[in-house]
Amino acid sequence: MSLILSGVLAASVLLAIQWGRTRQAEHRQAIGENEELMRSNRSLRMAARFRHCLLNAESAEQMMAEVCRAISEEGGYPLSCIGLAASGGMNEVVAAEMHGTVAGRFAAAAGGWRYGQNCGGMAREAMQTVRLILRRDAAAEYGFASALSLPIPSAGGGRVPTGVLCIYSSDFAAFGGQELAVLEGLAGELALAMKGMQEAAARRTAELAQAFQANFVPSTGLANRTLFYDRMAQALVAAERSGCKVAVLALTLDRYRGVKASLGHEACDALLTHMAGLMRSCLDEGHTVAHLLGNEFAVIVGGLAKEEDVLPVAAKLLSVVKEPMRWRDTIVTTTASIGIAVMTSDGSDASTMLRTANSAMAQALGLGGNRFRFVSMEMNERVARMLALEAELRRALMHQEFIIHYQPRVALNDGGLAAAEALVRWDNPARGLLQPGEFMAAAESSGLVVPLGAWALREVCRQQSAWREAGLPVVPVSINLSARQFQEDGLVEHISVALEEYSVPASMLAIEISESLLGESLDQALARLDELRAIGVKVALCDFGKGQSSLARLRTLQVDRVMIDRSVVRELGSEQSAEAICRAIIDVGHNLNMQVVGEGVESLLQREWLRAHHCDEIQGRFSAEPMPAQAFTQLLAVMPPRSNTMLPLWRAINHKE
Repeated sequence: MSLILSGVLAASVLLAIQWGRTRQAEHRQAIGENEELMRSNRSLRMAARFRHCLLNAESAEQMMAEVCRAISEEGGYPLSCIGLAASGGMNEVVAAEMHGTVAGRFAAAAGGWRYGQNCGGMAREAMQTVRLILRRDAAAEYGFASALSLPIPSAGGGRVPTGVLCIYSSDFAAFGGQELAVLEGLAGELALAMKGMQEAAARRTAELAQAFQANFVPSTGLANRTLFYDRMAQALVAAERSGCKVAVLALTLDRYRGVKASLGHEACDALLTHMAGLMRSCLDEGHTVAHLLGNEFAVIVGGLAKEEDVLPVAAKLLSVVKEPMRWRDTIVTTTASIGIAVMTSDGSDASTMLRTANSAMAQALGLGGNRFRFVSMEMNERVARMLALEAELRRALMHQEFIIHYQPRVALNDGGLAAAEALVRWDNPARGLLQPGEFMAAAESSGLVVPLGAWALREVCRQQSAWREAGLPVVPVSINLSARQFQEDGLVEHISVALEEYSVPASMLAIEISESLLGESLDQALARLDELRAIGVKVALCDFGKGQSSLARLRTLQVDRVMIDRSVVRELGSEQSAEAICRAIIDVGHNLNMQVVGEGVESLLQREWLRAHHCDEIQGRFSAEPMPAQAFTQLLAVMPPRSNTMLPLWRAINHKE
């Protein structure tokens, strides 16, 4: 009986052991199947994202980067790399892209992986043998448990692979079965995508080259006649919409034939290329430079407010073409003849304007070259007068023929002298005293307004210093700035130097600017205003109320003083619209803590209206005409010295209402 029981017990134990082993085997199988399922799912997600990258990449570089990212992030691999075949063929592979965990990238870098440099190890072996390389355990690279290197086949069917795709894993069992099959398939798809990208790039290059040849002259890189007419048509349409003018400049090189006869065709070709570069460098981006034929060029200049605005462009071209060119052992120089045609006066279509410009160019060449001409005799005479005036201005600056007149600004609360405005006059030896309207436009267009403005600033500071040393009361003096002066990089530094040189407090100087001077670059203008205020100089916005003046912009500008334009002041008492504008400017100015000044006051009615509506100050003939420094000195002399209380200005200058 006991033997039977012992046998039954032993059998039960054996059955239990067998059952346990079976359960363990089933569990291990379930784990393996689960891991395999997870790998399969990761592979499918990786493949889906991989193909999305291939379809949506805009360049080969972007495609490789996104592919490596997809393999690493979706496949769960700590490192994936792509190397491309070097120019030498199968012997070298160059590191192109990599993605992975921080530890994975560090391991690759420590192992010698560098962008743009040759790869060794499994990548090079897979490239040279054109076969898959799979290693595990100690044989793997960069310290990973498993490493796979897949050649990216040549999509064109060639023997040399396009590159190598390397993938690394910390799992000894990685890259088995379906996982490996998926990766091999993706390597093939990557090859096809890269081939397509290369072909698309080649097509784009060919299309760009074809478009360039259709619109540009290959030897000089300038627009050809076709593109010239197209750009000219666009410029004319834009001019009609904006109300501006368009000019065409036809240019020929005066010594071109001589260079051809003495140095040959190659020298002429080099000269044309040299001139093309010079002309491009001296013109704005909005101007079109075209090479029409031989040594004939054309330039389109748009956005002109008036015909004379094209003159600085013509002057630049005449100057820049004189820059010499070295041809072998010879220095080649030339000048140019330029003909100018302007929209409306010389036609309103491209063909007519170019024909007119060529006619004017022939005239310039016939007069000896190195000049520009218009077809219209009236325009040529006007330009000649302008150039003569510019020459006179240069001489006047050298001989110090300019003087400053000072026009008082009066406080309306007590009629006392509040400040003065400095106004430039030209004491011309032949024509007498000239007002700014007779010469300032020429100074602006020629750039002479910058040295003229610098002289005026120093002269005002010198005069204020002289008044102070004479024991006279000193009042703030304002100076008008032109657009070119306001945009000069050294403006603030120059003002600071002048103030320091004559020991004039910054509060005794004010800068007047017009709203139109701000232009389109409001951010730059605001930065310049901040620089002026930072050194203590007051800023006034003059001529406000005409044109496109904006009350809303006053808040942005944050100036110290706003000056109502004389065109509005002139109509006070007769035009309700003018009175409404003045009231609005005064109210907004005061709410923004600005002083308000009425410009061009010429009658008692205008003064009393402004005083009744709480305007702070006035300036104009009713109070006092602009006067030389000597007369203004006499005016200061009758004021109570070193006092903040001024006599009414009308009493000081014996003016009777």
